[in-house]
Amino acid sequence: MIIGGTPIRTENWSWDLSVNYTTNETTILELAEGINQINFWDENKVRSIGYVKGYVASEFDGPSDGLVGNIYARRVLRVKDENSPYFGYPHLPDDGLDTEWTRDDEYTKIGNYNPNFIMGLQSALSFKNFTLNMTFDWRNGGQFNSGTWRRMTDNIQNEVWLEQMVNPGDLGGVPSQELRDWVVENEDQLLLAADGDLRPVGGPTPEYGGFAEGFSGTTVYDASFAPGVLGSYDDDGNFILERENLGNEGTVMIPYAGSYPWDIGAVDVFDADYIKLRELALTYTLPDKISSAAKMSNVFFSIYTRNIMLWTKDSELGVDPERAFQSSGSGFSQGAEQWNAQPWVTPIGFKIGMTF
Repeated sequence: MIIGGTPIRTENWSWDLSVNYTTNETTILELAEGINQINFWDENKVRSIGYVKGYVASEFDGPSDGLVGNIYARRVLRVKDENSPYFGYPHLPDDGLDTEWTRDDEYTKIGNYNPNFIMGLQSALSFKNFTLNMTFDWRNGGQFNSGTWRRMTDNIQNEVWLEQMVNPGDLGGVPSQELRDWVVENEDQLLLAADGDLRPVGGPTPEYGGFAEGFSGTTVYDASFAPGVLGSYDDDGNFILERENLGNEGTVMIPYAGSYPWDIGAVDVFDADYIKLRELALTYTLPDKISSAAKMSNVFFSIYTRNIMLWTKDSELGVDPERAFQSSGSGFSQGAEQWNAQPWVTPIGFKIGMTF
């Protein structure tokens, strides 16, 4: 849909506006007999799968909406006993350095790489012979998986993960009952948050709230822990606590280098919303009496630039959501980004035009 108009027009001034709006939704209604899904891609513990509308792939999601572009990942394994005081807490494995958030067996829907809509705005503001043109683009909705974020963060090649870890302040350094109580008091953020928002408590130095660990044979204060509990279920489905991993004595401290939850694909999924000032141009058009004297018409001089501004909702590491794709065989995996975080280039150009 395109709507345009001229809200301002005087002897010397004019302002032309044009807006375009696009939205698209594709639903899988039926496939060949015996086939209930199309697998589009599988990257970084995240999958894009198209299920036939109404098909039940997981009890958590229920009947599928059938939309193309749906993104699935295994959720954080949590305590499922609703009668337990630990209901909803991450259920951790008893596995030494790998006592961290682990994934459930079932893939469930966490988003869709398609936007709700894309809108463009073209503005042309003129004063006498000068015209300023601007082009804006707005993408609303959708998510993407970032392999760049995943690998650079796991390899400790950026500071974003450090900034997102939870600093316990004066409670850092050693496990304590006070630390445990503080974690439980903040359970909405530290234990019950959405899978992609869970963060370890601690840091790489005492200033960042790092805890003592000695896996290398030397005690250093560079550790954190994944808040959660360890335990099992009896035959009736009741959760039997083995021990807490909430900052109390016995909590497993993991070196900062191993703090990233590699198993949890939702940590690498970001909103794809953006607003771009895509192009800006200033044009001067020669008066007709001057250009006609040279037996020409429509003579203009223009300076322009592109990629002036990019605002994203929560994209990290400078990843442009518009580049959230990667080559896959003979096509592209839309919604799966890897190594597309390139330097932001803003070119400047000049144009001269005329008609003889």
